[in-house]
Amino acid sequence: MNKTWLVAKETYRREVKNWSFLLMIFAPFIVLVISFFFGMSSSSAFDDNTKVGIVSQNENLLQPLKKTKDFDMYKDKVKAEKAYQAGDINGYIVVENNSTQLGATYYGSEGLDGDLKDELMRVLNTQQQVLNLKNAKLNNQQLKSLSQKVKFTEKTNSKKLGASDEKNLKTATFWILIFVLYFLVQTYSTIMAQDIASEKGTKIMEMIFSSMPGGNYFDGKVLGIFMEILTQLLIYALMFSGFYYLAPQITGVKETFAQVKPAIDQVLGQIISWGLVFIVLGLILYIVYAAVCGAIVTKAEDANKAVQPLVYLTLLGLFSIMSLSNNPDSIFVIIMSYVPFLSSFLMPLRLIKGNATNLEAGISMLILVIFLVGSIWWIRKIYPSLILQTDDNGMWKNMKRALQGIKE
Repeated sequence: MNKTWLVAKETYRREVKNWSFLLMIFAPFIVLVISFFFGMSSSSAFDDNTKVGIVSQNENLLQPLKKTKDFDMYKDKVKAEKAYQAGDINGYIVVENNSTQLGATYYGSEGLDGDLKDELMRVLNTQQQVLNLKNAKLNNQQLKSLSQKVKFTEKTNSKKLGASDEKNLKTATFWILIFVLYFLVQTYSTIMAQDIASEKGTKIMEMIFSSMPGGNYFDGKVLGIFMEILTQLLIYALMFSGFYYLAPQITGVKETFAQVKPAIDQVLGQIISWGLVFIVLGLILYIVYAAVCGAIVTKAEDANKAVQPLVYLTLLGLFSIMSLSNNPDSIFVIIMSYVPFLSSFLMPLRLIKGNATNLEAGISMLILVIFLVGSIWWIRKIYPSLILQTDDNGMWKNMKRALQGIKE
């Protein structure tokens, strides 16, 4: 057991100290930050390029528009035309008003931007309303009647969710777990296969297997990769926790966060479910077989090819739940929900849709556990024969020779 733990620690240390591990963890956040700043830059550039002039003598109209950076104010049309010709503004608007109505005319090479038009019309309509009330010569009581607003009252019970809300939250939780499984399998099956394949053809493996059982060495490799997975998930959990507790203190974020926080809390409460059990078991199964894929090749660069069958299985599972999410009682979904590798995708779908009972989920889980335990037992026996083969006879021939070695 001590030697197994030493192998696990060495595998974990080598993988975590690699720069690719840090890049893999923070790459999504780096992309988000870069996208955010590019979005802000393009937005600022867009705002600068779409600035327009306002020509008006009405201070009540100009005052609210001065608070924005979208408009430049001009006292006469001549100055606005010069600024437009010089390229300082993209166009200008001449606002004219008589005793009863406001009028606005836009001059430019292209149509006025929709957002700027909405902002301008909001101010113009407000001023038009003031003008209308003045011309109507209403008394105070009549003005008060016109300003009457709708009385709107909300009576809610946040502690109780409707059946549709609860089902939507369960569905959201299901998709979160499925994409976590897909992401981890796609990432770590390749890492596992490459780590195993890189050890083939080295004399040190013969020395290691002479001092410890090959099965125990295999256990240590798998345990080391799972420690790496747990490290990544722990980092994400800490980052999410930091955001969860800091968001209510950040100006501009706390209002939006307050709206989505009840849904986040409900999703977190739904994480512990049958879906989580199937995700964990499915991840272990895929990683274990990724080790076999790495062991049957003779060169580390062939590990990506060897792991393709596992990649296709995860894609099959993902596409199956996407295409059959509205038909969970089909015979394909029912049968495949009991088949290892795919049951981790399809049985949680049937449970979410209410097409499977806890008994059916338990049977599917039992099949998956038995298959997983049997696979680990079988792989531990053939692992030394696979890892010590250095002849480039192809993946399937190497597997056949390893099986023959077990029989002998």
